Amino acid sequence: MRGNSGQSGNVKVVLDVADPAEAGRFYEEVLGWERAGTNREEGGGELLRMPGGELVLLQRPGGAKGDRGETLGATAAANTGPAPNRPAPGDRVYVLVPDGATGVLDAVKRRAEAAGAPVRDETEPFCWRTLTVTTPEGYRLAFWKELEASPGDIAAAYASGPDRLEAALAGLDESALDQAIAPGKWSIRQQVLHVVDLELASVHKLKYIAGSTEPDRVYTGNRFTQNEWAQAMRYADRPVVVETALFRLLREHVMLLHRHIPGFMERSVRVGGGRHESAIRLMKSMAGHANTHIRRILEIRELFGR
Repeated sequence: MRGNSGQSGNVKVVLDVADPAEAGRFYEEVLGWERAGTNREEGGGELLRMPGGELVLLQRPGGAKGDRGETLGATAAANTGPAPNRPAPGDRVYVLVPDGATGVLDAVKRRAEAAGAPVRDETEPFCWRTLTVTTPEGYRLAFWKELEASPGDIAAAYASGPDRLEAALAGLDESALDQAIAPGKWSIRQQVLHVVDLELASVHKLKYIAGSTEPDRVYTGNRFTQNEWAQAMRYADRPVVVETALFRLLREHVMLLHRHIPGFMERSVRVGGGRHESAIRLMKSMAGHANTHIRRILEIRELFGR
């Protein structure tokens, strides 16, 4: 990337915008992202840095030629890592807010509301806070910050998941399970099946952690795309009774491990990027994920008066 010298690195996200320079002002002044470079060749493009340090490329539609971030003939910032995410307008893009960055979400919220941008502020108790700002192009940028919580609070939030899910589904017939917040969005049925499938994938990692007394053991998981799973495994028309019961059994099984294995929550494995992931951190993530989808189910119920 040419323009501001000395800026290079792997582009994590590529966003198509009509005017990169104009869009860059919104991302810089409203969202607080740092400008990291400008490409002046063949129409231009803006490189910005998110709060967590990841690079984002704003480009005109069709501007990227390579699959690793090479754009408009500029190669100085070409990726050496994984191909960048290329969301479409309407898609959600997560923006990690570092632990030490205090006041970022409140500041972004004030500026976004002042600019007239749609804002949604959600807190998952004991897990995280997510501030979603919709950009003028329609991208939903979800600023995500983890919340501090005690091991007891995390265990309680995790254990309460089955009761919350069953309460959210109580009284719904098969036709109600197919209702969605909007056309093209996941139905209640699809929300449930997604929650249980991710739970199954995560429990595999948790069991590996439970059996690992050495923190440097490496866990290698296989990535998947949730929409591909939803289509391939027919989320749209499968029943949910068995999956709901399975969700309860999985959570109860993990809580048994917690009660019977000394130091279970502190055990960890090494995952992608060389970082350590502990049982307590994974349980916190699983609790928050399920509760977020349960909230979506309740929103659908409210919309249809259920």
